[in-house]
Order: sequence, then structure tokens, then C-alpha cells
Amino acid sequence: MGKKNITILSVSFNSSIHLKRLIKNFLLKTAQLDNIKFLIVDNTNGDDKALYTAFDKSYDVRIIKNNNRFKQRSLSHANALDFGMEHVDTKFTLIVDPDIHIFYKNWDEFCIKKMELNPRTVIGAPYPQWKLGKVHNYPSVVFMFFQTNLVQSFGRTFHPFPKLYRRIYNSIVRKFVRLGGFANKNRLNRFKNLQLICNWLEELTGITSPDTGKEIVSQFHYNGYNSIVFASPYEQSFGDEDVRELKLLAKDFEVYTYENKPFISHMYSSGVYHWRTQRSSDLNYWIGLIKKIEDNIGRT
Repeated sequence: MGKKNITILSVSFNSSIHLKRLIKNFLLKTAQLDNIKFLIVDNTNGDDKALYTAFDKSYDVRIIKNNNRFKQRSLSHANALDFGMEHVDTKFTLIVDPDIHIFYKNWDEFCIKKMELNPRTVIGAPYPQWKLGKVHNYPSVVFMFFQTNLVQSFGRTFHPFPKLYRRIYNSIVRKFVRLGGFANKNRLNRFKNLQLICNWLEELTGITSPDTGKEIVSQFHYNGYNSIVFASPYEQSFGDEDVRELKLLAKDFEVYTYENKPFISHMYSSGVYHWRTQRSSDLNYWIGLIKKIEDNIGRT
């Protein structure tokens, strides 16, 4: 077997249920199966015993234990990604969250062809528009595809937070941008004028809610990388001609499209109250919507 070309890197914190499904999903949608391997950073440092028996032995999956000293979620995630990147030896890296589903068939060919046009390219899913104060013009670590050695050469970390004084400033300003919490996902989904007001405030104030990957994204920008980002439509962005389940997916979860075709969905299941929806933690509901969308794609 020849040298593989793509490492799919993901961080697990008791995420074996998601990862078992994710790996099957990605392999089903991959054009070149012999090109893919998986690297999972176990952020429980071996405590999640189920992770080590979750995968078919025929899959090329490597699990590395990470003795993570950070308790805060974004810091812990960043530390694990830094550790994982030290072990990636393929030409390309795809960072993904465990709780995503990919709809786009031959996603690997799509990404590599874009890279062949310009190696200094990053491809993926930005934070959706309703996550106010975050980066929307570069991919996030939900789905981020890049040439490995170029990012490793940055010598930077996936650390999310700026210095203390800036964190204090951000904390104050993002409350203003989110209108004191009034501009939550449910309301932004429904009211176009609220979207316009908050987007205007966001443009005025910039990134006030940096997250995992902040320094890497800054380096993409500084080095003039070509950024190919998927769209993250609101529920109301889908018309009557669209699949009903896509609209429902956008209502309670995250859905990303490329050229109006569904590319991925992210369950995200956030504990942050202004991003939470009535069914955003309902795994079976999310999977049910995905199955109906996949059935529809199969018929077209």
C-alpha cells in the first residue's frame, strides 16, 4: 500500500459514538479510500475505554492519549490539536469535530483539486453567521482542510484566547453585539432585520468571541491564504423548493452548503444558552434528518 495523502484529525472527549459514525460516513463519501487515515487524540488520556474498541480493525485509525492539563473546553481542544499536529505525516490534514456528517460525495477530490490550483489555500466551514463575534471568512476547526507542512511551518498554536485585557474588552463588547443575549439563534433564525443589525454591530467591533484555532486563522490571513468557505444558511434562507429537512437542520443544528449543495452538518450541541435550540442536543433527531436528506440526494 502506498503512502497515504490525507490525515483526518479529530479530538475525542468521550466521543466514541460520534467518531464510530463519522469514520463510516467519511469512508463512504471518499473517492480514494487508500489515501485516507484517521488520527484521534484521546483527551481523556485513556479513561474512555469504549474509544479503543469502537472501530473496525480494517480501518486505518490511530489513537493517541493526551494528558491534557486544561479544563476550559476551548483550551483543552486547542492543546489536543497542537499535540495531534505533531503526529501528522501526510501531505494534507483535515481537522474535523467528531459530531459532523458529510453529505458531499468525493469530498477528498474536491479539496485536493482546489489545493492543486493554489497550495496556500484553506478550505472548510466557518463559524455560522448567528455565532456572533466569531470568524466567518476563514474555516473553523469544525472542518478545516490544508496542506500540512505549510501550517506546521507557522510554528503557532491552536490556542483560542488573547491577552487578559483583550479578553475583558471582548467580554463586554460581545454582550453589546448580541444585544444582551436577545440575539440568540432562535430569534436570528426568524428575524431578518435582527440579522442585519447584529451583522452591522459585528462589523464595527470585529472578532470578540475568538475560539480554538484563532492564532492559526490569523496566520492564514497574515500569509495571504486563499480561503474557500462553505455557506452557513439560516433556516429562512431555504425556500419551498429545498428539501424540508435541510431547513429543519438549519433551525436546530448547523448546516453548510457549497454552491447551494449540502456539504456537511454539525450537531454542535452547545451548552451556551444563546446558541442552544429546543432540539440541538437530540442526537437521534439529527441523525433522522440526515438520513432523509441522504435519501433525497440518492434519488437526484
